[in-house]
Amino acid sequence: MNERTTGIVMKQIEYRENDALLTVLTKEYGKLSLVVKGIKKMTSKNAVSCMPYCISEFVLDYQDDKSMFTIKNGSLIESNRKIQEDLVKMGVAQVLTELIDKSIPQGYLDEETNENFYELLALSLKRLNDENENGLLLSLFIAQVLSYLGIPPIVDECVLCGNTKVNYISVEEGGFICSECKNEVGSSSGKQMDLKRFRLANKAQLEHYDVLKQYGPWTIEDCETLIEFLKVHSGIELETWQFLKKIVEG
Repeated sequence: MNERTTGIVMKQIEYRENDALLTVLTKEYGKLSLVVKGIKKMTSKNAVSCMPYCISEFVLDYQDDKSMFTIKNGSLIESNRKIQEDLVKMGVAQVLTELIDKSIPQGYLDEETNENFYELLALSLKRLNDENENGLLLSLFIAQVLSYLGIPPIVDECVLCGNTKVNYISVEEGGFICSECKNEVGSSSGKQMDLKRFRLANKAQLEHYDVLKQYGPWTIEDCETLIEFLKVHSGIELETWQFLKKIVEG
C-alpha cells in the first residue's frame, strides 16, 4: 500500500550499488528506515528530496509488519540548504540528528512523543539554517531532549537538600548543589559556571530562543555540561559532538 508522509531526513548511508538507506523522522510513523533506489544515478528524481536535514514528502510502501520501506517518490518541501554550505552548521545538525536517532527506537511510539520529537527537530533545523546562535540552539535542544527522556537537571534548588542558594552543578547528583552538599559528597563534577544560563536553557523552550539571545554570547562550550549530563544519566554518547568540537576549536 502506498502511503504519503512528511519526514525529516536525519541520515543517508550507502546501500547496495546505486541505492541509499535513509533514517527519516515522521509524525505519523516515528523513525523509519527507507530505501531509495537509484539515487546515485544521474537520472534520479529523488536525490534532492533525500539529502540530509531536508524535509520532504515521501510516497512509500508502508506496512505495519515491516521495518524497512522503499520510497516510491520524494518531493522536497524544505531544503535547509545553508546547513550544507557551512561546516559548523553541518556539525551542529549532525549532533541534533544523532541525539534524536539514539533517543528513540525505530517505529511508532505514540502520537504525542512522535510529534514532540518531530517538531523539535524541524524547528531546530530551521533556526540553524537561518541564524548563527549555534551554542544557544544546541543548549536548548539538548535540554529539551533530556526533558522528553524524563531526566532533566534539577535547576531550582540543591538536588540534595533543597537549599535555593546554589553554587555548583553536579552531573553525578543530577543538578544544582550548594557548597555544603558539595563538600559532604565530594562531587568530582561540581562546577562553578554561569548557573543562570544553564538554568535558562533547562527551563526555557525553543520558542523562547529570541528572548534568550540577550543572555549571550552563547557558545558551544555552554553545551559541555549538558552533553556530560546526557552521557551519565542516559548512557547516550554522541560521536558527532567530538567532531563538532574539533571544527569549532580549529
